[in-house]
Amino acid sequence: MTTTNEEEIDLTDITRNNSTPTLISITTARREISRQLQSRVCADPQTQDHGHSYIVWNNSDWLKKRQVTSQIIPPTNPGAYDGTTHLKLEVHRAAQLAWKRYKLAQAASKKMIMHAFKDYHFLELQDDNGDIVGYTAIELFDHLMDQYVQPEDVADQVTDLHKILEQTYDATEAPQVYYKSVQDARLTLESLNQVIDDDTLIRHGLNQFRDHLDLRFDIKAWKKLPRTDKTWKKFKSHFTKAINDNNNDKGTFKAIGIANAVKEQVDQNKENQILLAQATDEANDKIDLLERQTAQLYAALMTKHPQQQQPSPLQDSTAATIKALTDKINRLEAKANGRGSGGSGGSSANTYQRNGKDGNRTTRRWDNDNYCWTCGFDIKHTSNTCKYIKDETAHKKEATANNPMGGSTRNMHLRA
Repeated sequence: MTTTNEEEIDLTDITRNNSTPTLISITTARREISRQLQSRVCADPQTQDHGHSYIVWNNSDWLKKRQVTSQIIPPTNPGAYDGTTHLKLEVHRAAQLAWKRYKLAQAASKKMIMHAFKDYHFLELQDDNGDIVGYTAIELFDHLMDQYVQPEDVADQVTDLHKILEQTYDATEAPQVYYKSVQDARLTLESLNQVIDDDTLIRHGLNQFRDHLDLRFDIKAWKKLPRTDKTWKKFKSHFTKAINDNNNDKGTFKAIGIANAVKEQVDQNKENQILLAQATDEANDKIDLLERQTAQLYAALMTKHPQQQQPSPLQDSTAATIKALTDKINRLEAKANGRGSGGSGGSSANTYQRNGKDGNRTTRRWDNDNYCWTCGFDIKHTSNTCKYIKDETAHKKEATANNPMGGSTRNMHLRA
């Protein structure tokens, strides 16, 4: 049972990931956990209003935060008090409090990370008792990136993030839902050094709002604003107010519904006409080709058998095909004002072979011969570059797959 607010851990806003970690899911978890840690008091004034959230960010990402101008050095354990003055005692108590809050924040971060991902995603970090001890939040996130994110995955997910920037605005939802989605995609892209400026977000937003007739005057008003006022923050405020005003005006709302329904029907009719034209052109081309083939075949038969008057079975089949295509054109023309149908897209996902409960797997994950004395075989790093050393004195940095030097045998069966 918790006794202070700073010890409470709220997992309701942390997204659970039941599939293989991806760049997007890892970045989302880091951002959600960072928001939780902002409410945890930090003794270092350089954190500004960000609390202990610095413990989940690398230095380069931390320095991008609002009002942040310097890196944060985590507190260390001050140990037992050995001073003799009241001033030194107060300093020691402050250091102890800072250290306690830091450890509580790290513990909360670890709990939220383990909630966001499955425990087997950290199997390589578990000790002999199956516990994950002695790792900071940054080290846990680095492990996920190291084990599950490959360069080709980054390229694919960058493409997916750009598609999110171009997503359709749903008028049945609050505009903030649309804003948050594109902002999250922007933040993830910026963490990958993909610069997305305000003009890009505004351009995508205008493309979406342009399809809504009730916003046409608000779009014109936006375009008349001075260049200096056209920021993403101002854009959100401008169109949120416009949308709310329209929703509160019942007369306007009814007229908008009628206008949008008419527009939807016009668009559907245009789509039907395009489909009809395409089908008609294709059918006419096929008929022309069959007629030419029939004429050529008939001429060849007449040359060999001048007296033959009856059409061959092949001629009958071709004529039937021409008739069927002609009937199809007639049916399409009769349904020119009918309704169309949409399509559906697909999605892909990473297909990493999962580890078993014992840490082993049945197929290779990496196309290399890397071996680590602590972690075993079929990994991205080596004994010399391992970040997960549990026992510095026992770990042998010279160990290789050819000479394990008594190290881990995990996944060594895959080398055969």
